[in-house]
Amino acid sequence: MPSSRTLTAVFAALTVTAFATAPAAAQGDAIWDVRPSSWYWGIYGGQTSFPTTVARTTAPTVGVEWTITRSEFALNVFAEQSYFNAVTTIPDYPTSAPRRVDIQDMRRVGASAMTFLPQYKYFHPWFGLGYAFNFIKQAIPEGSAYASPAARDSVSARIESGRAQGKMFAEAGMMVSYREWAPFAQYTVMPTKGSSSWMVNGDGFTNVWKLGLRYSFGHATQDRW
Repeated sequence: MPSSRTLTAVFAALTVTAFATAPAAAQGDAIWDVRPSSWYWGIYGGQTSFPTTVARTTAPTVGVEWTITRSEFALNVFAEQSYFNAVTTIPDYPTSAPRRVDIQDMRRVGASAMTFLPQYKYFHPWFGLGYAFNFIKQAIPEGSAYASPAARDSVSARIESGRAQGKMFAEAGMMVSYREWAPFAQYTVMPTKGSSSWMVNGDGFTNVWKLGLRYSFGHATQDRW
């Protein structure tokens, strides 16, 4: 399983390659601008840190994305997966005592609306708000003792419903655009505290750090917002 350090090194190498292959003589200001009305396809790696009622887990994360830019705004659509083995709890039945549940891996699919902030030299910062569907790949309760078959069925139903949850999130990022290439770094924060109906149910927030590379394959439209 790739570590976050390995992923960071890979995407840093991709970024260096993108700049090394660009002609050194063509470094006018125009080619450093974000390409408006363009489709950027990207890949990224990083890590996701999330709390459960047992402990906080930090997991390596990889993903793909699609970004449509305009002069001041952009739409970003993404799909990613985090790799981990962690433990959480759910209320047992009928006592409501915590029952430990082993969980594995999480997939997130979502979209955000991005607003570009004032450009600083070659850097294009942005702020975004979005919504993501979050899916725990696998959840297995610990222990085999239940008060009754009805209690076992109740716990199983709670686990199944708690594997998926939709959440709002906020993000901030920085992108450097050179011709078709656009390396970027991004931080995402998603509230999870008090989500008793979801497996990610500890105190605090879920945090996602990303480092990636986008490439523009063409124009979406000639119009600008």
